[in-house]
Amino acid sequence: MKAARKPGHISDSPETDSAQSSTPPSPPTSRSGPLLKEKSSYSSFHLPLGFGTGSRPAQARNAGGVFGSLIASTGNISGVAAPTNSTLVPSVKRPGYHLSRYSGMAATTAPRARPRPASLMELDASMDIIEEPSLPRSDTHLVQTPVSAYISPAQITKDSSSDTGPYTGSFAGKRPKWTAVLKDLPSTPTPTPTSGSEGERGEWIGDAWLAEKERRERERKEKKRRKKAEIYITRHVAQIIQRQEFILKLARVMMMFGAPAHRLQSQIKATARVLEVEISCMYLPDVMLISFDDSHTGTSQVKFLRQSSSLDLGKLSDAYKVYWKVIHDETSVSSASQELDELMRKPQIYNWWQSILIGGFCSAAICSVSFAGSFIDSVVVFPLGGLLVAIQMLSVRNELYSNVFEITVATLFSFLSGALAATGKICYSAVASASVVLILPGFIVLSGALEVLSRNIVSGSVRMCYAVVYCLFLGFGLAVGAEVFKKLTGQRVLGLDDTTCANSHTSSVWWRSDAGPYWAFLTVPMFSLFLTMRNQQRLLRKEMLVTIAIACVGWVTNHFVSTVFVGQNDISAAVGAFAVGFVANMYGRFFRGNAFVIMITGILFQVPSGLGNNGLLVFVSQQSSGSSESYLSGFQTALQLISVAIGLTVGLGISLFLAYPIQSRKRAGGIFSL
Repeated sequence: MKAARKPGHISDSPETDSAQSSTPPSPPTSRSGPLLKEKSSYSSFHLPLGFGTGSRPAQARNAGGVFGSLIASTGNISGVAAPTNSTLVPSVKRPGYHLSRYSGMAATTAPRARPRPASLMELDASMDIIEEPSLPRSDTHLVQTPVSAYISPAQITKDSSSDTGPYTGSFAGKRPKWTAVLKDLPSTPTPTPTSGSEGERGEWIGDAWLAEKERRERERKEKKRRKKAEIYITRHVAQIIQRQEFILKLARVMMMFGAPAHRLQSQIKATARVLEVEISCMYLPDVMLISFDDSHTGTSQVKFLRQSSSLDLGKLSDAYKVYWKVIHDETSVSSASQELDELMRKPQIYNWWQSILIGGFCSAAICSVSFAGSFIDSVVVFPLGGLLVAIQMLSVRNELYSNVFEITVATLFSFLSGALAATGKICYSAVASASVVLILPGFIVLSGALEVLSRNIVSGSVRMCYAVVYCLFLGFGLAVGAEVFKKLTGQRVLGLDDTTCANSHTSSVWWRSDAGPYWAFLTVPMFSLFLTMRNQQRLLRKEMLVTIAIACVGWVTNHFVSTVFVGQNDISAAVGAFAVGFVANMYGRFFRGNAFVIMITGILFQVPSGLGNNGLLVFVSQQSSGSSESYLSGFQTALQLISVAIGLTVGLGISLFLAYPIQSRKRAGGIFSL
C-alpha cells in the first residue's frame, strides 16, 4: 500500500540537483544509521533572500536544507531523552529525503509496547506507511535489511488488525482497557489447534490416558519401593550380622553357665523370632548346631558351637535377664551383645580359698541329713570336702588328669575313710559318701531325664548313658580305695556293709549319736546355702533366700513321703520334685523371676539321699568281698540313680503343667525352668 504525502514533507527542487551534481554533500547520519544516496532528488524550502541562502558557499550547503538537517537530528536527540523511539524520523529506507510518519516497523521491532496514542487522528497518522519502489540491487549495501523481512505476512496482518480493534466502533471515544493494552504487548504467536489435535486432546483425557497415567504411577511407586528396599538392605546388613552374632553368643553363654538343655532350642528360636532371623538349631551334649536360613536366596549358613558346661547360677541369672529384655524388645542387640561379652569375661564370684571352705561346709552339712552321720562324722568330712574342691580346681589345668579325676578322688577318699573308720568312732559309709557328694552325677542324670521327657532323644539318651557309666566310675574308685586299705593294713574296712552307721554310733556320747530330726533345722538350710554358693550364686541377693526356702520345702516333702513309702526312692523324689517345681514356677510366673535358678538346689537335694541308701556302697561292699555279682550291683546302683531321676522328671513335668496350663508360643520360649 502506498501512503499519501503529508504537509510537512520536503519537496524536490532543481536547484538542489545542480548543487548536488557539482559537490556531493556528506550525508547526515540519523539514528537508524544508513548513508543517503548520492544521486537522488533533494527537497528544500524556498526561503526569502533575507535569510542569506544565496551567499552560502556550495560546500556549506546541505541538500536537505536547514529544516531537513534539524529534522534529521531530531531522531538522534530524542533517542537519548525520550523513553521510546521517536515516531517522527526520516524514512532512510526509501529513495530521497522523504520524511514519513510510520510506526508499523517500529511497533514490530520495539522490545516494549507502543505508547497509547493521544487521539484517533494520531493513531491514523501512525498507521500510514509510504510504499515506494525497492532500492536497486547495487545500493543494498547502504541500507539495513528491513524488519518486515523477518515478519511473516500473517503476523503483520494480525498486528494491523489488532492495533485498530480497540479504538473502533463503540469504543472509539473511551479509554482502552487492560485487554487492549495486553494485546499490544509482543508475544509468541500460539498456533491454532487443528481438528487432529483436538481429537488427541479428547483421547488424552479418555480411558487410555488414565490407564497410562495409572501405569506410570504404579511404576514410579514400584521403583521407589525397590529403592527403599535397597537402602534398607544396605543399611541393615550390618544389623543382621549383629543379630546372628548375638544369637551365637547367647547360645554359648547358656551352654557355658549350665542352662537347662531341654529348653535351650526353644529359647534360641524365641530369640531369633523376635530378632526376625530364620534359624534351625540342634543341640547335642556340649555341641550346638545353628543354621541361619535365607528363604529369598535359598541358602543357609551353619555355625558349629562346642562349649563345655558348668553350673554358674549368678552369671546364668544375668544372662537370663539379658535374654528376657531382648525377647520383650526392651534393649538393643548391640547393647545386649556387649553385656554378654562382659559376662563371659567376668571372673568367678568366689576365689579359691572361699571355694574350698564352701566345699567343706557342703560335705559337713549333708553328712548328717542324707547319710545318717553323727556330729563327729560331719566334722571329719569337712577337710575331705575342701580337699575335693582343691583337687578339682587343679585338675582343670591338666587335661590328661581331668579324665581320671573322679576315679582317683573316689579311691583316695575311700582309703582315707577306711583309715578313719578303723578307729571305731567314724562311720565309713557316711564319710565316704559325703566326701564325694559334690561330684555325684545328679545334675547330669536330671538333665538327661528331662531331655528324654521333652522328646530330645539323642541328647537325653547320651546323658543318661553317661550318668550310668559315671556311677560305675565312682563305685569302682570307692571299691579300689577300700581294697587298697585292705591290702595295706591286712584288715577289712570296718562298717563297709553298715549303711545306717549303727555299729559306730552310740547314744552315750552326743557327738557320736545319731543326729535327731531337730538337726535338720540347721543342716538343711546350711546345705542349701553352701550348695547354692558352690554353684556361684551371690550371697546378698533375694534369690538366695528364695532358693533356701524352696529347698527346705522339697526336703521336708521328701522326708515325710519316704517314711510312708519305705525303700521307694523314686516316689519320694517325684513328690519332692513336684513340690519344688510348683513353688518355683509360680514364683517365676507372678514375680518375673528365674524359676530354674531358685529350684536347682532343691532338686539336687533329692539326689544324694537316693544314692546313699543301698546305692554305691552296696557295689563297694560286693566288690571288696570278691563277689561275682559285684558288677550287677553296680548296674543296680546306676538303675537306682536313673529311677530317682525319672521320679524327679515326672514331678517337674506335672508341676510345670499346673503352673502354665494354657499353651503359649511366646511363653514356651520365655519359660526358664526345669
